[in-house]
Amino acid sequence: MNRPGVSVVVAAFNEGPVLLVALESILACLESAQERLDFELLVVDDGSSDTTPSLLREFSAAHEGRVRVLTHETNRGLVAGMETGCRAASMETIAFLDADLSYEPAVIEALVLAKQASDAVVAIASPYMPGGKVENVPFDRLIASRVANWVLRRCSGGRLSTFTGMVRAYDAPTLRALFTRTPVGEFNAWAVAALIEADRRIVEIPAALVWPPERHLGTPRLSWQKLYSRMGEVVVTARYLLGACRRSTMLRTGTLVLAARPTRPYFS
Repeated sequence: MNRPGVSVVVAAFNEGPVLLVALESILACLESAQERLDFELLVVDDGSSDTTPSLLREFSAAHEGRVRVLTHETNRGLVAGMETGCRAASMETIAFLDADLSYEPAVIEALVLAKQASDAVVAIASPYMPGGKVENVPFDRLIASRVANWVLRRCSGGRLSTFTGMVRAYDAPTLRALFTRTPVGEFNAWAVAALIEADRRIVEIPAALVWPPERHLGTPRLSWQKLYSRMGEVVVTARYLLGACRRSTMLRTGTLVLAARPTRPYFS
């Protein structure tokens, strides 16, 4: 049986030296699983103005054949970084990780295997389903995230627990097709809604969302203004999701989202 192949995409913006620590950890985790997974690591430099570009050049040169660096001349945002990685990926599965490792790299193998075992087009890392957990996330961010996902969960009839997270493993052709469309509201939540509408199978696994201590230092990445804007996007997506669920045959029959989710999380 052929090993499943996964392109792991990490978008980075002004991450500095801490990014190298994260990338070394990701690469070490992937290499430890290479008997079970074929992989490549794609890092998208999203217009960084600090030392990130030079550090990435050195890192990719040291790991030639395993790591590719893709560059935006200007900062275009996380979704644009995801799309750039998606277009360049060569494997049949495309997975995303945060640059600061809010999720452990081990989640990648768990997502790929869950997707494969369930014949799903996407596997979602879910801190909000039973078995998942959230630690060290600021109160305001946690409340906003929980409220957004609670609203979206209600719109889907309670079938999924996490809609807004980007840490996922997608079937590559399915994800590329999503990027040809204009999202309605928040991209990650809309992607789930669009797949529900298209009667494509989805699975989620319990995951640990843990902010590293250094993420609390310096200027917040998401200002209050951007947080309010993001919540507005979620409301727009929620309306779309309601219609998508009404139009989904598989959701009504209970076969769109698997009932048999993993009973144990990937983390210890």
